[in-house]
Amino acid sequence: MLRAFVRNMLAIHNHYKSGCAMANRRQTIVINKHFQYQYSILVVALTVLAVNLFVIIKMFYPSEQPLVMGMTSTLGLAAIELMLIAGVWYGSLKASHKIAGPVYVFSREVTRLGRGDLTAHISLRRKDMFQNTAAEMNESFAALRATVMTLKDIAQQLEETQSQGGDTQALLSKLQSELSQLTTEDIEQ
Repeated sequence: MLRAFVRNMLAIHNHYKSGCAMANRRQTIVINKHFQYQYSILVVALTVLAVNLFVIIKMFYPSEQPLVMGMTSTLGLAAIELMLIAGVWYGSLKASHKIAGPVYVFSREVTRLGRGDLTAHISLRRKDMFQNTAAEMNESFAALRATVMTLKDIAQQLEETQSQGGDTQALLSKLQSELSQLTTEDIEQ
């Protein structure tokens, strides 16, 4: 049983080492400094507050074992608290990374779409937040691609019919029908 476990762990290690699973990994933890640092500071502050509140309560309301703190105890507690702050800071950056990373990908792909690149597609890492939102956005991107492909097809048919001297009225009606499905009013006022 232990051999099977070790074999599986080595297979996973080799898979990651070969780069197969690395294609969709971000190397940088801090993607959106403003959001992630603000989030991390809040989490660290709440942790420090909770630890200090515990110490203060123990000092002012002693139980069977009162909290007596000498210089070494205070320094030890300070060292533990600094390690706790560092751990919580890193942990909160890692946690916020699962939010900031997808937001960055959304922004990048929507920008591509806005520039006319209809191949935009959102791919998130397996443990990232907003998986459902990414799927919905990809469905919307696909629907937009399909609409543009339909419009291109109608335009090509119009061009061919016109070059052959045929009646383009039916195709123009079809084009107008397709275009009427799109909302193009400016929402910024």
